[in-house]
Amino acid sequence: MKLPRRRFLHLAVGAAALPAVSRIARAQPWPARVVRLLVGFPPGGGMDSAGRIVASRLSEVWTQQVIIENKPGAGGTIALDAAAHAAPDGYSLLIMAGSPATFGFLFSLGFDPVADLAPLSVVGRFPNMMVVPNSAPWRSLKDFIAYAKANPGKINWASPGVATTPHLAGELFKRMAGIEMTHVPYRGVAAGAMSDLLAGRIDAMFTPQARCCRRLGPGKCAGSQ
Repeated sequence: MKLPRRRFLHLAVGAAALPAVSRIARAQPWPARVVRLLVGFPPGGGMDSAGRIVASRLSEVWTQQVIIENKPGAGGTIALDAAAHAAPDGYSLLIMAGSPATFGFLFSLGFDPVADLAPLSVVGRFPNMMVVPNSAPWRSLKDFIAYAKANPGKINWASPGVATTPHLAGELFKRMAGIEMTHVPYRGVAAGAMSDLLAGRIDAMFTPQARCCRRLGPGKCAGSQ
């Protein structure tokens, strides 16, 4: 039987669409299981706290559990490596400060942090602060710089790790102030750096003052933690 041209075209289009429809019907909604959020620092620090706030909110939005997986060490590059080599299925996310591209200039990673990772969203702003113990003799930044210039290399300063944004902030501060200080990297602020600062074993520390977003989205920061 010869079909009218219009009827034939309708059948042809319908037949072509069937495979696509069946694939969509078979596809599972995402996320269909637990999502892990990688944090490159130990529990208790600013980045870990920010990650837990984000994970809690995402769990509510997605109605699926988002768990924190701490992978501290090497200034966050261990977690960065885990994210880069994870299955590209959307179930392994990474929260970090700064840009992954920075690590490519400072370390031999074995992967391309720009090509192998995709940024999703800005979730917070992290201004870096320099803090000193209450027992320190300096009561102003001017006094601190004057002492450092008179005693080059004698001030020990801590950061959460090499290549972290506080470390880079400290190096920039040294250059701008024209001083020399001795860098002491830790595995994170909560991994001994804060206790050593309070005890006076460290003279100064650069650390982020975490301001986290309630809303997830570029440029949509509100609230603080």
